[in-house]
Amino acid sequence: MSISQAKKFIWDNRQRIKLVFFGVYCFFIVCYTLLLRKQGAYHKADMRFMWAYREMLTGHPEWKTDVLQNIFNILFFVPFGMSFPRSLVKRLPSAFRGREWLAVLSVGLVFSVFIEVTQYAARLGLCELDDVICNSLGALTGYGLLRAFISGKHRKNKDTQ
Repeated sequence: MSISQAKKFIWDNRQRIKLVFFGVYCFFIVCYTLLLRKQGAYHKADMRFMWAYREMLTGHPEWKTDVLQNIFNILFFVPFGMSFPRSLVKRLPSAFRGREWLAVLSVGLVFSVFIEVTQYAARLGLCELDDVICNSLGALTGYGLLRAFISGKHRKNKDTQ
């Protein structure tokens, strides 16, 4: 297969490739957050809203680690938002049509809740409200970055014409 044939194949199948990437990435998230963890002895949950930032403001000695964990949770879901397939939006209820950002946010939120509830039920880690918030924010950030990239690319193409 020549380079031009490979480019044509990728271009012609970009939605399928994006769907496969999205599926593989979701599987990676499940592996990392659930399948590769060791079961603990207790169910653990922390439903305090943005507790790490309160620790930062009060000078708790481990606030940097906790805030950094929130940042990692945001970054962890950025690829989720960037690779979210448009074909999935068409399968969601009509309330999401024309509002892809809401579909990405909602699916990211539901996926994150699934992970956290499963972690709690199976005793695979700490179930945190902040993780759900940060993961959802990461999915939305990824979608926003993708839209900005596409918008910038279209603007650049218009300027060169």
